[in-house]
Amino acid sequence: MINHFRVLGVKSNASDDDIKKAYKRLSNKYHPDKLHGLSDDEKDDAANQLQRVKQAYEVLSDPKQKAAFIKDFNNVIVTDPTAAMKELWDQYY
Repeated sequence: MINHFRVLGVKSNASDDDIKKAYKRLSNKYHPDKLHGLSDDEKDDAANQLQRVKQAYEVLSDPKQKAAFIKDFNNVIVTDPTAAMKELWDQYY
C-alpha cells in the first residue's frame, strides 16, 4: 500500500493547506516542462513520480477518501517487516 503522506512528504496530521503546498511544489519539480537536459530514463522516472504525486493529492485532498485511506492504512498488516523497517529508517535518516 502506498503511503500518500510519504509521497507528498507531509505528516499524517498535515493541514489541507500543507498538503496543497506540497503537491504544488512536487508537481512543479516533476513537471515535464521543467526537465530540460535530462535523459529519457530520468524523464520517465519523473513522469512516474508525477503520477504518484497526483494520485496522492487526489486521495488526500478529498475528505472522504482521506478518511478512508487513513482508516485502511492504520489496519494494514505488515507482511514484510524488513521492508517496513527500511522504510522507517529511510524516513528518518
